[in-house]
Amino acid sequence: MSSHERLASIVSLVTLGLGASLVMSPPLVWGFLALLILTTCVGTGQILRSSPLAADGEISIVVFVLPALIVLGGFLFLRTPPLDHGAGIAVGLFATAVLLAVSLYAEEQTSRASSPGYRRARLVLNLIAWIIAFALFSAIFAPKVRSMVSATAILVASALIAAELFRGSARGSLHPIYVGVVALVLGQVTWALNYWVLGALAGGAILLLVFYTLTGIIRSYLDGTLGVTVLSEHLAVAGAGLLAVVAGGLWLR
Repeated sequence: MSSHERLASIVSLVTLGLGASLVMSPPLVWGFLALLILTTCVGTGQILRSSPLAADGEISIVVFVLPALIVLGGFLFLRTPPLDHGAGIAVGLFATAVLLAVSLYAEEQTSRASSPGYRRARLVLNLIAWIIAFALFSAIFAPKVRSMVSATAILVASALIAAELFRGSARGSLHPIYVGVVALVLGQVTWALNYWVLGALAGGAILLLVFYTLTGIIRSYLDGTLGVTVLSEHLAVAGAGLLAVVAGGLWLR
């Protein structure tokens, strides 16, 4: 079986599993979620090992992060108020399947830095990381649980996604430090946002803006490209995004 055939099989199996999970109740559904994530990780390993690009290289544990979080994010986001009806569930399942398929293909392309499609695949993975970050942040923020729980959950999620975003950048020995910085900042911001009257999407959007700005600036610093222009661009995007969230606060609920 080729890597592309394995990819199609894994995506189909996981998507069907996510759909089936919607009719399950705790605690069975949590065990089923763990099984889906494990299946995704095993499938990711099989895809990379069967790929000509990765056949002679080691598989980093970081490559399992994004596919696993896509499954987790899809599982949680399907249960948020905007997707609690038939059409919303169908759109959510389709979006999750597309994200998972594209991420697995891009992970394969980035398994070797000399691959012709490496840079394009890296950009795609970054985009998917930000999308899944928004899905996870919104889903975790939605239930309005205690800050000890929600802030810790977002701290862990942001650390994992930041590790994926920093993968391939220079100064690898500094990555754990800056992953920790990003995670701690997002945890503190979550703690503060829990005191505001915000909807799930508005809270998720603000957290995403903070995450995007921090990881973008740090990645530029690690690669040695950080300057006034790059810093200004990231801050401008953050400012414009925050204004958009405030302006759209009535419908981002």
